[in-house]
Amino acid sequence: MIYQQPAFVLHSRPYRETSVMLTFFTPEFGKLNATVRGVRSAGKRAAQKQAWLQPFQALQIQWRAAEHSHSEWINPQNFEPHGLAFALKGEASLCGLYLNELLYRLLQPCSPMVGLFVHYQQTLQALAQATDREHQAWCLRQFELGLLADLGYELDLTHDHQRQPLVADMRYSYNPQLGLIRLHHVAQDEWSLSGDCLIKLAQQHFCSDCLPAWKQLMRRVLQPHLGHKPLATRQLFKSY
Repeated sequence: MIYQQPAFVLHSRPYRETSVMLTFFTPEFGKLNATVRGVRSAGKRAAQKQAWLQPFQALQIQWRAAEHSHSEWINPQNFEPHGLAFALKGEASLCGLYLNELLYRLLQPCSPMVGLFVHYQQTLQALAQATDREHQAWCLRQFELGLLADLGYELDLTHDHQRQPLVADMRYSYNPQLGLIRLHHVAQDEWSLSGDCLIKLAQQHFCSDCLPAWKQLMRRVLQPHLGHKPLATRQLFKSY
């Protein structure tokens, strides 16, 4: 049976002399791995295919597989551009690579992610239009929340771990096992954020003053799912 899907390249690495090993993100099959041969050889056609297999380029991929039998490894018979590439430059490009790394690390193979696929494209478009770092950061926080929800780890930003509504003028910490914990006394070296920032995040209300706290919160929320291996894109941000 012939399968066909829109796709984006999440990860790529050289394989043998002229091939590449790729990880695609698709709506109906989620993360798929593939080997594409001949794209690193000399010639105009190979150079064109290399240009297509870049991050943020929307593709249409086609492969053959047995009906109702889905493997995470495919051998694309054909692939071509399916819409324009999202024009991410400078820090916006690093933000897009961060999205790709999250998806590469967190998605399970062959798991449908139709809503997340749409959200990913919308986020790339928003990053392309963002005019400053603050709005780039806001795009990332919104995507992180959507990603967690689609993976079944939705973060409750309206109640603490005792199911009490958040209070704007209180301080909260985050525990991966419990959730948000109200702090009646905040130690000098203890990380916390205000209920006001949490409520604004829950309401998708942009606030530049809350951005640093939101960033730290999302790092703490994502860490148990990412494991101990550091994200390569975080190192790129530091050196940019």
